[in-house]
Amino acid sequence: MPTDNPATHAPTGGAVYLAVNSGSSSVKVALFDDDLRRFAEAEASRINTAEPVQLRFSGFPARDEESLPAGSTHADAIDHLAEAVSTLAGARLAGIGHRVVHGGESLSEPRRIDDRLMAEMEALSVLAPLHQPHNLSGIRLMGARFANLPQVACFDTGFHRTIPEKRQRYGLPPAYAQRGLRAFGFHGLSCTHVVDRFEAVTGNPLPRRLAIAHLGNGASVTGVVDGRSVYNSMGFTPIDGLIMGQRSGHLDPGAVLWLVDDMKGDTAAVSALLNRKSGLLGLSGESSDMRTLLASTRPDAALALDMFVDRVAREVAVATAAAGGIDALVFTGGIGSGAALIRERVMAELLWLGLRPDGAANRSNSAARLTEAGSPVSAWRIVADEERVLCRAVKALGAQAA
Repeated sequence: MPTDNPATHAPTGGAVYLAVNSGSSSVKVALFDDDLRRFAEAEASRINTAEPVQLRFSGFPARDEESLPAGSTHADAIDHLAEAVSTLAGARLAGIGHRVVHGGESLSEPRRIDDRLMAEMEALSVLAPLHQPHNLSGIRLMGARFANLPQVACFDTGFHRTIPEKRQRYGLPPAYAQRGLRAFGFHGLSCTHVVDRFEAVTGNPLPRRLAIAHLGNGASVTGVVDGRSVYNSMGFTPIDGLIMGQRSGHLDPGAVLWLVDDMKGDTAAVSALLNRKSGLLGLSGESSDMRTLLASTRPDAALALDMFVDRVAREVAVATAAAGGIDALVFTGGIGSGAALIRERVMAELLWLGLRPDGAANRSNSAARLTEAGSPVSAWRIVADEERVLCRAVKALGAQAA
């Protein structure tokens, strides 16, 4: 299972917390002990497809890879995962945290889930129709399985509610912003982890001005000042900004209109193109997996990598301007923490910022610091752990309730 956080720790005593990320064709879960250390994780993929559902487990005794019949639903997969969680955690399971993609303008902080909050999150599905319904389905299904446990929603847009209004608005009449057409920003849970754990991971205080490059199948760059978001490269939806695994990234609105006309007004086909058939996959004609493209000798794969690196460097420059300069750059996400060559190439494009890369540290793919000690702007590698953010919220809200 692709993961930045292999389950290697034996759990301590006390409460256990469950993190759930329910997507359109996959469900990921992770278990954390009372010290917020991950000790088990599992993933169900290929849900609602013509292929058998794959289940992969780590940290679950006597479980490794399993499968469910083709066509198995979210309910089937979650029931299977919940059974494994219940067997491992038992009565120690104290609460469940859920990643919810969209919190709109009003939902920013983690919230204990009740009927009223569910209704608010349902109403926001129109802003994230490809993601929100699946998040909420996971909440309902886990709630049915663990009816007596508190569930907490954490919003991927929440960290970015501090972005100034001038960067949230588009050049449209105010009525559209009032209806929710504005740049929300995403990957907020990943940014929260970086800000919260920077000192613990690096041994240095959180810099005042920071650019965070979350690079994975989904990718974005965030500008941070004093721990608060001032810019994110994504916008109204997670399609905007960087070239991603299967998403196009930024497009001229006129190009979208051209595509709508070219596809005879079939907006579903345009959405499928921009969300699932573009990005690294579409450019390379080969794969959305960075590891495959780095090993490829095909010219189209090389161009896809060139464009990816170029867009990341450009967005770091935008985030730098939004933050009034930066003191540090953080790479996170599966590509950000795992692909040394991509980090090397991005930093080479940003030497003008004052970066002095430490090639040996970067190539080690394990060091936190990626630049020389005297570098005017430092660069760091921090492994993403959005699930820890979810479980920390569950623990905190549980303590407040007590």
